[in-house]
Amino acid sequence: MTRLLRLELKLLLGGGAVPLGIGVLLVAGVFALLHGETIIARQREALRQAPANQAREHQRVLGALPPSANAGDQLYNLFFHTVREPSAWAPVAIGQRDVQAFNLKVRILALQGQLYDTDLGNLLLASFGTFDLAFVFVVLAPLLVIAVTFNVYSGEVEAGTWSLLRSQPVATWRVLLVKCLLRGLLVWLPLLLLQGLVTAWLGLPIDGDWAMVGAATAAYVLVWLAASVAVSAWRRSSDFNVLALLGVWVTWTVLGPALVTVAAGARFPLPEALELTVLQRQGYHGAWDEPLPEVMEAFYQRYPEWRATPVPRDRYSNGWYYAMQQRGDDASHAAAERYRRNLVDRDRWVARASWLFPPAAFQRMLTGTAHTDLTSYLAYQDSVAAYHERLKRHFFPIIFSEATVATVDWEAVPRHAHQD
Repeated sequence: MTRLLRLELKLLLGGGAVPLGIGVLLVAGVFALLHGETIIARQREALRQAPANQAREHQRVLGALPPSANAGDQLYNLFFHTVREPSAWAPVAIGQRDVQAFNLKVRILALQGQLYDTDLGNLLLASFGTFDLAFVFVVLAPLLVIAVTFNVYSGEVEAGTWSLLRSQPVATWRVLLVKCLLRGLLVWLPLLLLQGLVTAWLGLPIDGDWAMVGAATAAYVLVWLAASVAVSAWRRSSDFNVLALLGVWVTWTVLGPALVTVAAGARFPLPEALELTVLQRQGYHGAWDEPLPEVMEAFYQRYPEWRATPVPRDRYSNGWYYAMQQRGDDASHAAAERYRRNLVDRDRWVARASWLFPPAAFQRMLTGTAHTDLTSYLAYQDSVAAYHERLKRHFFPIIFSEATVATVDWEAVPRHAHQD
């Protein structure tokens, strides 16, 4: 068996095609890593500059004002930056980090319209669009498996060596098994090498996540080996085998996930994010025509600690204005909850269905490890909502007391922090 391994390895590496395929896979992996690292580095630089940008914006708004200016009047124009720091694995599997917000700027106005400025994209398919290392592992590596295994059996038959092999005192199934496993090993080792390169390049810890990615990669290669063996079991020609395996690749990688996405969209329809903004604005603008006591009573239901604080009834006040902003969030709250619930239900349904298609399941595992999946993005949105609430509670005393700009400690404003 050892001699067989040596001969088979010599045959594979001596032809030139297999080394070329391995080389192309490695080169693609290096370029994918460079591309992913460039995207994440650009995002990290934007996040690094966020505090300075916020300080400049605030200085531009507040710097020209007299000390006696009403601080609450200026809050309408002040944006507060949020940050979604990427995880160490993010350059490996960018997922939708390049299309999802990672540095939302929020004001203490109604929140929902700020959270959903853009709709979320196709959570199963869009992640395949970025040329990162996950793309190489998920989409390109199976093509190399197909290239080296499609004729493991049929090639022997067509070359006339199968009969000779059967005449030898060795089980033919063991020979085919060795040939398949050797080919799988030749595909998995470059992937393992790329994982090692990523580890050194990005300084990734060798921990449970690292081991899980390595094991999942090996399992993924074995799945494609099993698909190749299943097709070869039909005992058809090499041309038929390669076309059939390419059909499996297209179905598993593209068509299957597309059908799952369409089915998920029909089962869990999502309204346009613009609808939440419209409901929020209708709630806010409608409050302009409501009596002040009604507006304030709705506000006090949420913030009872301000019930005893008088609000002017004979003139405009910022307390009344931000109470109306709260009415906007109250008006869109139920719709936002439905949107969020349907989004989570859809993602869970897609997660279950993705196990029918190994590339989609493997991709979800990688983006989950990199925290570039939907769950991580929703966690960021939750952190933004919590930060928005902290800002409101920080500024309400300033708003209701009608404090001046000079009396406010603007450096004490809460800051947002969140990491994938």
